[in-house]
Amino acid sequence: MEVYFKDKRFRLNPAGDFLARLVVICAYIVLAVATVVFLMAPQTKLFFVGLLLALFLLDRAYHAKKGERTLFELQRQNRANLALALTPTASRALAYARRRSTVTNQDFHLVLLWVLLERRDVRETLKRLEADIGDLKGKLEGLLSQGNGETDLQATVADFVLRAYQVAVDSNESYIECRSLFGALFSVADPRVRSLFDAANISTEDASTAVIFGRFRRRFSRLRSVPATIGGFVYASRFLRHRTMNRAWTARPTPNLDQFGIDLTDLARREKIGLLIGHEKEFNGLLDVVARPGKPNALLVGEPGSGKSTLIAHLAFRMIKDDVPPVLFDKRLVSLDVAGLLAGAAAEVLAGRLRLIAEEIVTAGNVVLFLPNVHDWFKTADKGGLNAIDLILPVIRDAGIPVVAETYPREFKAYVEPRTDFLEQFDVVRVDEIAEEDAVRVLIYESLLLEKANRTFITFGAVKAAVDLAHRYFSQKLLPGSATDLLKQTIAALADMRRKAVTGSDVTALAEKLSRIPIQRAGQVEARELLGLETTIHKKLIDQEAAVSAVSRALREYRAGLKRKGGPIASFLFVGPTGVGKTELAKILAEVQFGDRGALSRFDMTEFQEKSSLERFIGAPDGSRPGVLTDAVREKPYQLVLLDEFEKASPDILNLFLQVFDDGRLTDSLGRTVDFTNTIIIATSNANSDYIKSEIEKGKKVAEIADEIKDKLTSVFKPELLNRFSDIIVFRELTPSELALVAGLMMQELAEALKESNGMTLVFDEASLKGLVQIGWSPVFGARPLRGAIEEKVRSVLAEKILREEVKRGDRIQLSFQNGEFKFS
Repeated sequence: MEVYFKDKRFRLNPAGDFLARLVVICAYIVLAVATVVFLMAPQTKLFFVGLLLALFLLDRAYHAKKGERTLFELQRQNRANLALALTPTASRALAYARRRSTVTNQDFHLVLLWVLLERRDVRETLKRLEADIGDLKGKLEGLLSQGNGETDLQATVADFVLRAYQVAVDSNESYIECRSLFGALFSVADPRVRSLFDAANISTEDASTAVIFGRFRRRFSRLRSVPATIGGFVYASRFLRHRTMNRAWTARPTPNLDQFGIDLTDLARREKIGLLIGHEKEFNGLLDVVARPGKPNALLVGEPGSGKSTLIAHLAFRMIKDDVPPVLFDKRLVSLDVAGLLAGAAAEVLAGRLRLIAEEIVTAGNVVLFLPNVHDWFKTADKGGLNAIDLILPVIRDAGIPVVAETYPREFKAYVEPRTDFLEQFDVVRVDEIAEEDAVRVLIYESLLLEKANRTFITFGAVKAAVDLAHRYFSQKLLPGSATDLLKQTIAALADMRRKAVTGSDVTALAEKLSRIPIQRAGQVEARELLGLETTIHKKLIDQEAAVSAVSRALREYRAGLKRKGGPIASFLFVGPTGVGKTELAKILAEVQFGDRGALSRFDMTEFQEKSSLERFIGAPDGSRPGVLTDAVREKPYQLVLLDEFEKASPDILNLFLQVFDDGRLTDSLGRTVDFTNTIIIATSNANSDYIKSEIEKGKKVAEIADEIKDKLTSVFKPELLNRFSDIIVFRELTPSELALVAGLMMQELAEALKESNGMTLVFDEASLKGLVQIGWSPVFGARPLRGAIEEKVRSVLAEKILREEVKRGDRIQLSFQNGEFKFS
């Protein structure tokens, strides 16, 4: 189709344009006066002329806000003049901008924006986008005062209308509205217009999506009651007319099916909105299957909240509109739930009911059968008894009866997949979580209903934040349900504070509170803590500067918003001799950053050495066992994951982390994606410990052999795995003086525990710390023997003294080291 813009009014000079508008206004005034005079005239002929004029004026008034042709009508033509699709308000806005630009030599696009800012729907869109309209208008007036208008204004207007046409088509508008003109401003090449929107922090995508608010707000405001759902059905049977007969009167009544089933096409006739957003691929796949000859049976498999019910609801809606393939014309979509059939029924009664229903479906010939939660049909048999699915299987095998069933991935593997005689009758249609951009559109419609129900105002920023944060941090539930829940919780929280406007920052604040994840930009207090993170960690960990600096840098980048896209916050491989603080640093980091030493998921990889241990890690294929790693991160997305003795894991498990380190995601055994982008992953390794031990015994320092240690890692790990770590850090051995400091930290922990549990004060001096180091120092095993020395020489002795009542609450115990022995006084 060739499109162009041609309107004689836009070729007139300002004086001619004013004269033309004056003539039109005068003509309507004359027609209105003539109509009144003729209607009051006693002559019959004049009365009917007045009646015709009145009908003409009423028609013009009815179409006053519409264009002469709809976009759909224009698209059926070979050549289309877009001027015919402009609404009168849009046409007047363009005409005024052209006139003013001609007279004042100001930029046409800037003048048009100034005009549109006076429009209520555009102002509401900007308000939804949390833009400062006053500030935007002030900067706009400053740019207008600079002049610099276009030389070929006619071509500029024609080009802009073409852009507005594309915006209107993309938005499924009937006409080119003022909001279409506003959307088109984002596509013009004028840098001054772009700078205004950038300063207001408005993106093209946000503006085009936020326009939906203005487009549907009035339509939703006319609803007398708030619908129970957007995309599904309003399950209410009041005043519902039940239709079992098709239009050709060839169907048969189905009393038993009607008793135990729900006619979804009946409900579709009462549906208030009938909305399907996203899932186009899944719906087209469903439609192709149920409309084909042979085996017209589809099995929808998806997690709760993925949209299976919405697809079924939309199928019923399309069926009543005859917007389906001919084979589905004039048919009923009936849901048959096994729970109702089982109510108070013995096995023989259930069998009788199912046989009658099966006969009715076959005889009626106009039924599309829907089996929700089809896995429940497999659970009906007693030991050795008849399964309900066997009774309905003849109906499923009938090529003339389309059947749609739905189930969940776990139940699909446990119940459906083993029954090949049942599964081979179906084509499986996987229903995944909808995309974030589709969820935003769904939530906009939900927001309009929530505004009406709660008498509040919801900005587009709140909608976008709810979808983004729910998808990232509340992935236990799928979009859009998780985003709707988060938005509702925010509205409820603000209602307690007597606030009526919901913004993006409100949603973010609540999400941060619920998830305990730092989402908002770091405040002054947190910024100071992040900048001094090394000092904080060193209060609990002695030395290991390289490791402490690396993890501190990673956390600062994350909270400053500079973390790379994809991948976890950071992933480290800690290598080096045993007992030098590799695991201890992970625990300290969990305490400092995540608030608790227990705020980490620790996995001893020696337990995952067998090939079969992969099932423990990500879950069993049949869904019988959850994955310990995937479930831990799904339930708590912001945490530290510690993989101790990483080199001992099965090669299959090591391969899993290629994807985790690279993309920050992992798919479990049920096909669910787990997000690792808010985790820190620390893998510790004692790889090449024999080499490290022998070199240390030769008197070499770890720093001297650090490069050799890294090079030798390729004999244990694949190079592509090593390359995906954020950093590989070699921990050096601890000197006796550093071990004395470690001993001080350990003794301080013991002193605090003694004070808390028994009310006693433990005091120790430097000599006692040196004595502990003397007993517990090993250049090969680091600080591990030191803990054993404290257990043997201090903790166990104190325990005996407490039990013998040699010390009591309130005592001050002095530990000293004299002549190679520890003394308590």
